[in-house]
Order: sequence, then structure tokens, then C-alpha cells
Amino acid sequence: MQATARSLSITAIAVTFTVLMTLGGWRYYLAAIIITGVFVGLDLVSGMETEDPEYRHPGQMNLQLYLVLPLMVVYLVFYAWFLGGYLGVAGDPLGLGAAFQHVTGIDLLAVRTHTNLPELIVGAYCLGTIWAGFGTVVGHELTHRTWSKTAMIVGRWLLALTCDASFAIEHVYGHHLNLGTPSDPATAYRGETVYHFIVRSTLGQIRGAWHIEARRLARTGHGVLSLRNRMFTGWAMSLVYAAIFYAFAGWAGVAVFFVTSLFGKCYLEAVNFIEHYGIVRVPGAAVEPRHSWNCNHRISSWMLFNLTRHSHHHAMGDKPYWELRSYPDAPMMPYGYLTMIYIALIPSWFRRVVDPAVLDWDRRYAAPAEYPLIEAANAASRDANFIGSRAHLGGAPLVAAE
Repeated sequence: MQATARSLSITAIAVTFTVLMTLGGWRYYLAAIIITGVFVGLDLVSGMETEDPEYRHPGQMNLQLYLVLPLMVVYLVFYAWFLGGYLGVAGDPLGLGAAFQHVTGIDLLAVRTHTNLPELIVGAYCLGTIWAGFGTVVGHELTHRTWSKTAMIVGRWLLALTCDASFAIEHVYGHHLNLGTPSDPATAYRGETVYHFIVRSTLGQIRGAWHIEARRLARTGHGVLSLRNRMFTGWAMSLVYAAIFYAFAGWAGVAVFFVTSLFGKCYLEAVNFIEHYGIVRVPGAAVEPRHSWNCNHRISSWMLFNLTRHSHHHAMGDKPYWELRSYPDAPMMPYGYLTMIYIALIPSWFRRVVDPAVLDWDRRYAAPAEYPLIEAANAASRDANFIGSRAHLGGAPLVAAE
């Protein structure tokens, strides 16, 4: 019953956003209120979900994953169509408005005529947030299924919405191997702000993915400039989306696509920022549940397809999201991921909320071999909460999952 409820609820939310983004105009404001106000508000008050139910019909859970890509394309096409109207593109490109009116009776051409700049700005915010919150999260889930060609292709098309060709490479083959070490660009340092991290992590992941691809291609006898390079094919996927914007809104539309895509990428990196902030690990040591910030807040878990159960995800990266366990004894973020993203935007607030949790991680979860790494990280943090702090010798680390 719970599996059915979860499957239907997320599908209903996705379809609701399809309707709002398709109808445009003032509905963009409603979508923004739901994304930011309603979901974060519910995340704060809806409590925890620590149950680990067994799902008897995984097909339902898989269906909502593969439903996301066509919904993302619908968002993209209709937003580009509305944008083109504001930018002065005459007529009804591809007859989209006429076709919609024929099917639904709703005159979208009239809405398009009156759509204004503030509505389009809010719509772009919604688009970038949805691309990250639904598109990238589901792309992350699917690109972990390296044994499934279909999952990999759909996942990469979803990641292409945020021009993130590197993620399916560096995240799967780099981050999961190197997290918590200086070799991982997606692990946030102690005292680092989310703004510095976004730049460092993005550039580091592109560089890391490029090297991983170069090594893979060399093993198969191909050069890095080969069309078999998944970085090139990933960027080509993003150019397809940019071409859709061009078809409906010209070159200005292409610029809006890339700005919106960058915003979505920043949103993703804000999630990366909170997932391992301040955690250290000895290079080459086993990745354990204690090396990730877990979160069992109900709305964050539901809306982000259990990405919040990050401790289990890193212990068993190939587990589908509905099989991830809550790990209540793992290190916990003080609030849900959906809330922490916005807290991270104000560095002083983030440090006040999270630094005590990091110091608690040092005392309760760190292994003795990690104490020198902790002290070095504290000294380099430039954060008064960490400088001079030493790892407490008490407390047993959480053991790895079976």
C-alpha cells in the first residue's frame, strides 16, 4: 500500500507541474510557491520516515523514473514557446498553440500574448529547479545502473538538461571511489562556502570525467577526441535541447536555456555540498555509511527519490532507490535536504547549523586513522568553529553495511 501511495503521489506531483508549466503565465508563480514554500515547509513539519518497507511491485517505482524524461521535455518545449512569444517570435511556431487548443479547448496563444518578463523569470527558476530536483536526481539514479543501456541513455538525457555530461562519468567512477579525500572534487571542505564549492566541484568533475574517459578510450584503442567520448556525446545532447529553444525563441532563447541550465547545475552542486560537507576519509580505506550525511526527513526523501538515504547509497551504490534503508545510526543532517539547500545559501547560517554536527562526527564516527586528517582539515578551514579543535578519542565508528 505504501509503495502504491508513494508511486502515485510523486507521479501526481510531476503531472501537476506539467500542467502548470504548460499553461504558463501566472501559473509559474504557483509552481514557484509549491517548489519553494510548500515543499520546504512540509519538509520542516512532516517528520521522519525511518520505515524500511519491502516493495512488492518495483515496476511502479521504475515507471515514475522513466516518466520523468518526457515530462521534462514537455516543460522545456512549452517554456521555450512562451519565451519566444515575449521575444517577438511571430505566429505559432510548429503550430503548438493551435494543437493544444484543439485537444484541450484552452487558448494558449492568448496566454502567450500576455506573458510578461517577471513571469518568465519565475518560470525559468521553476524550470531550473525541476531540472535539478527531478531531472538530475533521476538521472543520478539511472546512470548508476551501468548494466542497463536503456537506463544509461535516459539518465544521460536527463543530466543533459543541466549540461552535466561529466556527472554520469565522474560521479559513478570517481566520486564513489574517492569521496571524503582530497581527490574528490564533490566533497566540500570544512569552512568552504557553497559558492566556492559550486565552481571548484564543477570544474573538478569535468576534469576528472575527462581523465576517466581518456583512460577508458585508451584501453579500447581510441583517442580522446573520438566520437566515442561520452563527454562529447553528453554535450551534444545538451545542444539538442538548446536547438529546441532556438526553434521557438531564437538565439536569445539559446542564451536563456544555458543560463537556466547553469542554475539547475548550481542547484545540484548545492546538494553535493551538503551530502559530505566536512567529512574526511583515509584514501583507499573502505567507504562506510559514516562517510555521508544521511537524512530521513519524509518530504526530502519522497521528493528526491531517497537520495537522502545517502549512507546506504554509498555503501551499496547499485541499489535502486526504493531498497535504500534509513540507517538511523548514520550521521544525520539537522534538517531535510530540501531545507538544507536554502540554508547553505547563507554561509553564516549554514556554519551555525552544520559545524556542530561536523564536530559531533569527529567525536562519534571518526576512526583513529582519520584524526590527523581531521586536524589538518580544521586548521585549513579558516572557520573559528574548527580551528584548534581536535578529534575526540572516544566513540566507535559506524561499521560498513552487510
